[in-house]
Amino acid sequence: MAQTDLHMHSAVSVDGEISPRGLAELCCQEGVTLAALTDHNDIAGTAEFIWRCAQLGVQAIPGIELDCVQEGKLLHLLGYGIDIANALLLHTVQAVRVRQTEAGLRLMDTVSALGIAFDREQVLEWAGDGAVCAETIVRSALQMPENRTHPLIRPLLPGDTLSDRPIANFYWSVFAPGKPAYVPVDFMTAEQAVDLIHAAGGIAVLAHPGIPISDAAALDGALRLPLDGVEVFSSYHTAEQVSFYVQKAKEYGLLLGGGSDFHGRSKPDIRIGAVDWQGCEGEARAALLDAVQHVR
Repeated sequence: MAQTDLHMHSAVSVDGEISPRGLAELCCQEGVTLAALTDHNDIAGTAEFIWRCAQLGVQAIPGIELDCVQEGKLLHLLGYGIDIANALLLHTVQAVRVRQTEAGLRLMDTVSALGIAFDREQVLEWAGDGAVCAETIVRSALQMPENRTHPLIRPLLPGDTLSDRPIANFYWSVFAPGKPAYVPVDFMTAEQAVDLIHAAGGIAVLAHPGIPISDAAALDGALRLPLDGVEVFSSYHTAEQVSFYVQKAKEYGLLLGGGSDFHGRSKPDIRIGAVDWQGCEGEARAALLDAVQHVR
């Protein structure tokens, strides 16, 4: 297990589960000594996370994960060392939250139109003051006996092809761009996201490029953004991909980042600190910390 995990989500994220305080305690239990809470488009839990980490002797970096678009593809950008009181950042995350809340209501209608049953009131209750997301809808849908024969639900059931990670797999097979229940959200461009992170005093790191980017041209297009680093070490990357992204980071003069992308029940196989840094943890960690401390 690694001592550094710079990509994790609390219940503040629409698809997270554990409170920021609980996440800090879990970091301590798992032996993580340097951590970053990177909730989706939100920093509401960051102060609580940092406060509890300080009590437990865990060094914490304020962070965020921004959804953005580059040449029609959805990307995720991690921001580290950001000022969570920055006015522009606060205004932007509030605007994104409004758009996601509106999209969540449309999402429920789209799922209903596919003939998938779920408890709308339960889903709204789980969402609280936040946005309805794919993960909360599928949690409800999996409880409905009438869905067991539905062709989009059946692969998620125990013993079937997508049962290893049913909640996350349901998102990728039904809700992701190009899938039957996809509902677009008007996210900022990738360049705007980088500029926002920099304006908030942080460094910008491209998250898990092996997930959203499938071709070399798109990767090079993303890496030509004014980034500071790439999340090379990820729960989603094979050893071969890690080697490839290390070379790409060196080619573009970018820092090496890493994190588990822990969420909780939606990705039950991913643990905090379960990142293979392939012998680079100490060097990469020191470089990232130095960049955060000497940010523009």
